[in-house]
Amino acid sequence: MAMSNGYDVQFEITSQTLIDELNRYGMGDLFKADPCNIGGLIRLMCDEAQLPNTQAATGQLQGRYLGENQVNYPYARFFTDFSLSWMCDVNMTPLKFVTAWHNFIFDGGMVKNGPKKNISGSLTGIKGENPHIFNRAIRLKYPNRYAATVRITKTDQGPQAPNQRAGISYIMEECYPYSIDSVPLSYGTSQLTRVSANFYYKSHSVVYQDQTLNSSGSNSRDTTLLNSDFADNLSTTV
Repeated sequence: MAMSNGYDVQFEITSQTLIDELNRYGMGDLFKADPCNIGGLIRLMCDEAQLPNTQAATGQLQGRYLGENQVNYPYARFFTDFSLSWMCDVNMTPLKFVTAWHNFIFDGGMVKNGPKKNISGSLTGIKGENPHIFNRAIRLKYPNRYAATVRITKTDQGPQAPNQRAGISYIMEECYPYSIDSVPLSYGTSQLTRVSANFYYKSHSVVYQDQTLNSSGSNSRDTTLLNSDFADNLSTTV
């Protein structure tokens, strides 16, 4: 059976200007899941993801035949948004990542409006920063500058690795964050700080993979039952 706590989220950013912007905050290397790499924390600390849905836009046709009710027919396919959530470390790396990406979309003018960097390392230092000029202009960048590809892969435990079996993967194309949810803070019982962001994308591609394993761990159908794969290896023949 498939478990909901096995998945992998990967950001594939090809825009060099966006990579340079993220590198300003030490988050440009998003392909490594090594916890020692700051950019890898974005993948490692993603604690909630969604496999996206798809929907058909339909129209109605009436009067095709006498006595027939209205007929719904599809005429377009559209893709809704999806959400990702992260647990935050003390550096608030996931929040910095999505905030820097979102600000980059509106930072196309001569005067930069992105997050400032304070190097004092103290509370009084960060509280002493001044805001950007009040009459700053907002200039949008072109989509090919800020859009990226996001892959969400459903994984499950296998004989050799806890994420060996990947049955399906969704590739979201021309993806970007359009909103960042508020992060609640309150006195009381200590809880992990979490941040969620919502993403739009143009379309997605789906990749299937047969994950019915035999006793040797290869991806081929077999009547051998593994202890961890009981329901997935039922024989189709008597």
